[in-house]
Amino acid sequence: MADGSAPLRFGVLTHAAGDCDFRSVLRETVELAVLAEQLGFDSFWVAQHHLGAQGGHVPSPLVVLAAVAAQTEWIRLGTAVVVAPLEDPLRLAEDAATVDALSGGRLELGLGAGADPETARAFGRDHERRHADLVGVLDRLLELAGQPELVPRFPALRDRLWIGTSSASGMRIAAERGLGVLSGRSSGPEGPNDKAVAEFLAEYRRAAAAPRVGLSRPIVPAPSLAAAHALLRPHIERWVEVGRTLARYPRDYTADEHLARGNVHAGDPAAVAAGLLADPGLPHASHLLCHVQPARLTLAQLRPILTMLATAVRPLLSGSGGGMETAATRGDRCALPASGRAGNAGIRG
Repeated sequence: MADGSAPLRFGVLTHAAGDCDFRSVLRETVELAVLAEQLGFDSFWVAQHHLGAQGGHVPSPLVVLAAVAAQTEWIRLGTAVVVAPLEDPLRLAEDAATVDALSGGRLELGLGAGADPETARAFGRDHERRHADLVGVLDRLLELAGQPELVPRFPALRDRLWIGTSSASGMRIAAERGLGVLSGRSSGPEGPNDKAVAEFLAEYRRAAAAPRVGLSRPIVPAPSLAAAHALLRPHIERWVEVGRTLARYPRDYTADEHLARGNVHAGDPAAVAAGLLADPGLPHASHLLCHVQPARLTLAQLRPILTMLATAVRPLLSGSGGGMETAATRGDRCALPASGRAGNAGIRG
């Protein structure tokens, strides 16, 4: 969609956050990936959270994606993101290459600088150096790509690296190194500031030789706006309360205000599609990564949301009336190797 020739790819992004026990959340994360593939989503992405930050249950997303690989056939598998400054780049490359081999060449490796100083301290790292450390890890991974010392070999790593950023400087780093960009949104009392980030994305697309943009958005379709807000309100109330405690939000800021200011694309399918089409970031996206953060929903609650996204929202964005092109509908399965796993076709825009 970004260049007018390739179809917009749809992905599911999970923070694997919940109030259930760890085993249940992890099991449902794998089952969510299976559901996403069944519904024709192109990719499935897992966010990393150390020390239970934001209620997340996945400090090791590559381990989870290895489990997902064993239960799926062709859906792309991504990290969004691994906190690179906390990682040894050689070991990270080995783990990524192993998951890529197990999945039949389906891994997309998204990295970020990290935003939690307490986590950095727990790992003995200097949080103030996180951006420089991220660049160091990225450059080392690019050096390792295809080298014989990396076992399993992962020559496609260079084309599967992404950086999580919404800043101009981060996008320059991505453009200079041929990386994809995973870009979210900053939401707050004034509503999302998507226009400024869209300008950075436009500059990235002009500068990059082969731009890839994964646009991350909270999207909750429901039979009605009231139904969507009723589902989200308890979770937004908790989120806003934490924000007030940390002085991120005014003391009188409410969950209803947060929802009313468009921080989440919510409502019936037509309204959700209209909101996305008006999103200034969407024209730059090659991939739309759908999530429900900060809500912590169960698989039973997520199932109708993903189903409505796939069957009701996606066709409205495709302009075809019959759903957008996916790895399944393109017939890529016909070219699978004998193992039944997908080949090395990336999710490039």
